[in-house]
Amino acid sequence: MFRSPSDTGRSAAVVEGLLRDLGPRIRLGGCPASREAPAQLPTGLPDLDQLLGGDKSGFPRGRLSEIAGPPSSGRTSLALALLAQTTSSGEITAVVDAADAFDPASARAAGARLERVLWVRAPGLAEALRCTERLLEAHGFALVLLDLAVANLCIPPATGPRLARAAASTGTALVVMTRQRAMGTSAEVALELAVARSQFSGSPALLEGLEIQAALVRHRTAPDQRCATVRLRCSQAA
Repeated sequence: MFRSPSDTGRSAAVVEGLLRDLGPRIRLGGCPASREAPAQLPTGLPDLDQLLGGDKSGFPRGRLSEIAGPPSSGRTSLALALLAQTTSSGEITAVVDAADAFDPASARAAGARLERVLWVRAPGLAEALRCTERLLEAHGFALVLLDLAVANLCIPPATGPRLARAAASTGTALVVMTRQRAMGTSAEVALELAVARSQFSGSPALLEGLEIQAALVRHRTAPDQRCATVRLRCSQAA
């Protein structure tokens, strides 16, 4: 796992340096120009992939997608599932962590290959956006996760169009996590999450997992809204 420091004003410069150092590895691990990249990036969660369009569906590459939900609604579980699925396929991913919430141990437990994860701890919104755009320009990451699920964070309306333009034609799936929907019509796909049911086992009763209600509230190629119940392990339930 690669990690950049969070000092204000240094994040973008550190990302620049890492991209120079990792350039050959990114091209091999991401979306090579010699073959056509898949249109979708599966989540590894069958119920969710089915909701997004079918067994082999997922989040679209080269587009902005949004996962919105309050704390403990399943945002982290989906992020870890995406990281595990993508890195297990041999591709390179990045996490731009404006929420300071990424936990490498949980990612590893979920199956993510940390040596294929670039972790950028951005100290603020401006730095997070700048780093995300620079990573997308590299055209070598299969997935860039941008965590903006920060309490009281004011996300300007121009953020969605800015990120959508940056993601267009890159071959990278850009997935933004928020507490409430903020990307508007710029999101190709938007999910809203809520806890449906908690699962306990043992004595004393311990939380074993959650059932998450995932509502597909926006999809450009499948406009009808629909929902699915996704079962998550407790270690993924944040």
